Amino acid sequence: MENREQKLKEIRKSKQEEYGDFGVAMNDIGHLWSVLLGLDAAIPGHVVANMYVAAKLYRTKKKFKKDTYVDAANYLYQAEEMHKQEEEIFNTQGIVKDQVDG
Repeated sequence: MENREQKLKEIRKSKQEEYGDFGVAMNDIGHLWSVLLGLDAAIPGHVVANMYVAAKLYRTKKKFKKDTYVDAANYLYQAEEMHKQEEEIFNTQGIVKDQVDG
């Protein structure tokens, strides 16, 4: 399992070097999709990443391709990390914690 985790970490590093910061990209895509859909609020970055996971899962209906599962695993991992960070900043009502905690 450790070998797999290391491989996934290396892929994330390579993708970051190629495409830039994952979180920034997912948040930017969330803003773009929100505008295109006419939404009042931006789609959170972790939700965008989960939508990519769903797209990867859809692809598994066809021929087996290991890369599809690797990509899905990395999107899901990063969605979890982004969601955790958001929970550290915001409480359940969407209020910045520093404003509530004083």
